[in-house]
Amino acid sequence: TPREFYIVKDDYFKTETGSVSIPTIESIHGMMPQKDWETITDDWAEHDLARGASGGDLYPGIVASRYGKVSNLADFVQKAQLMNYEAYRSMYEGRNAQLFHPTTGILTWMSNPAQPSFVWQLYHYDLEPNASLFAVMHAGELVHIQLNEATGEVQVVNNLPNNVRGANAKIAIYNLNGTKIFSQSAAVEATADTATSLGLLIPDATSMTAAGPVILVRLELQDAQGKTLSSNTYWRSTTENSDDLTAMAAMPKVTLQATAVQTDADGQRKLMVTLTNPTPHIAVMTHLQLHRRQSGERVLPVFYSDNYITLLPNETRTISIDAALSDFHGEDTQLLLDGWNVTIVPGTSDSVEFAPNTDAQPEHWPVTGLPFQTVNLR
Repeated sequence: TPREFYIVKDDYFKTETGSVSIPTIESIHGMMPQKDWETITDDWAEHDLARGASGGDLYPGIVASRYGKVSNLADFVQKAQLMNYEAYRSMYEGRNAQLFHPTTGILTWMSNPAQPSFVWQLYHYDLEPNASLFAVMHAGELVHIQLNEATGEVQVVNNLPNNVRGANAKIAIYNLNGTKIFSQSAAVEATADTATSLGLLIPDATSMTAAGPVILVRLELQDAQGKTLSSNTYWRSTTENSDDLTAMAAMPKVTLQATAVQTDADGQRKLMVTLTNPTPHIAVMTHLQLHRRQSGERVLPVFYSDNYITLLPNETRTISIDAALSDFHGEDTQLLLDGWNVTIVPGTSDSVEFAPNTDAQPEHWPVTGLPFQTVNLR
């Protein structure tokens, strides 16, 4: 569980750590025949979801207990992206929480796998990143605000050689409907090369049961001019079982608005995409995926400035996307969008087409339960 990564015993320089890290549904479809998409077979084991160091044989059950019964492969992938983000963020935040004493470093096993795989990766064999990459990217910010998930402390991790002065930290807690139920702020003076506790504690989740079974915590660090230096969002159970997040399945659906500015220059196609949440609800783990419009094929590799983002009510975020112009093969640009409770109205902005990622939606596929194969094993 994420909180366990904050407990460091004697491996103060961690040279090999990782987790199951499920790729996108498109990457899974690309690495396995269709007959194996909806049943966990030996083909899954060949791609490392198996008994052993990764605990892959136990993983589907953990997903179901944490986020709810799995209906099909698309549902499994959607829930696994939340698991990816939680696990890989806490790997780094847990170490940074003790910067620099006693911990001194961490290395993830591994950035990408030697074959198409379900485990130990920040981006897939086909070069598409999943939520793990962006979790590590944020956790490794030079100046970073975080929740110590073992103690409830709010910390600022300052990896810079100079102090952070005159900054301001903000805490906001929301229920699953998107209503703010708690807020607090504090001045920040963060010493260089240190994890500084702000003397703020997130209220004990079990004391907030009136808010519902799950709360969302948004942390934000702003500099003296009000510019955001770091932001971070956590989802936490208020029940006696701190690992029960199944109530998130009932979050209201959010339809986002999007605009884009596209520029082709020097062999690159660059997009500046602005996502807006015009609703009173929270959009969790919003994921953009770049495609060629006419063929529908993914463009790979792609460099996203951010992805798998959570948008609060009325929040707007801008994401830059870069890819080689030659990888479009003369086709137009399409951006597909999916997420935990997110969709988008189809439309076009500056010749960029936006559309929901239908294949990533669990309701698009039959309910199979994604069972393990227990017959015809030969």
